[in-house]
Amino acid sequence: MTPSEVWNDALQAAALLAIDPEGLGGVCLRARAGPARDAWLDQLARLQPVRSSVRLPPGIGDERLLGGLDLASTLSAGRPVRAQGLLESASGKSLVLPMAERAAPGLAARIAAQMDRGAGFSIVLLDEGADPNEAAPDALADRCAFVVPLEEIPLSELSPRTTAATSIEPARKDIDKVTLSDDAIVQLTGIAAAFGIGSLRAPLFALRAARAAAALRGGHHVSDEDLALAARLVLTPKAMQLPMPAEDTGDEQPAPNEHNEAELDR
Repeated sequence: MTPSEVWNDALQAAALLAIDPEGLGGVCLRARAGPARDAWLDQLARLQPVRSSVRLPPGIGDERLLGGLDLASTLSAGRPVRAQGLLESASGKSLVLPMAERAAPGLAARIAAQMDRGAGFSIVLLDEGADPNEAAPDALADRCAFVVPLEEIPLSELSPRTTAATSIEPARKDIDKVTLSDDAIVQLTGIAAAFGIGSLRAPLFALRAARAAAALRGGHHVSDEDLALAARLVLTPKAMQLPMPAEDTGDEQPAPNEHNEAELDR
């Protein structure tokens, strides 16, 4: 894909995430700090006018992350007073995890557990890994619908080819009206299997992405174009293998050789 196509897909992923943030889980941004990453984050923020983001401080402790006893308030009130944790305060917002490739397994597990309980936030993993071995924890990446590579996007491609923010809110309201055919479900699950994707979340995310794409264009039924977009944005970046070629059934007739041609002449 050209840098222009990669950037366009990145912008489409931002639009779909803005429509269904909790349903799509989040995004893993593969990029160092720079103009491309900043432009993408600005785009997501622009499409989520009623949402804000919470940045996770490095080295945060469990008490600040999950909440605990507020000692000063407890002593003042004469009864136990619980302090809200950062993950609770992120409900309805985007939780941004800087240097996600360095996140400790314990931190990743705690965030993943809160997401599984329906904490109400989506996550933005800022993965600055220099090579494939440096990556965001699987426990969090698996809970993100999108993997967006921005490493090789030049400044010239960071053009305002964006979705209008005014189209996001109607799509959010209409997404529950979008229907999926059984064939669409079979198609996306089949693509996930062909790509060797073991996680069951990936095809579920692809289905939600297809519904968000349909809602964004004002449709009430997922089209083939919506399915193709969802497969490209969600499944292709998570592929572990190329699809196996179709098996030769042996039905194709061999080309005639000289002996066969002689027989036909008789």
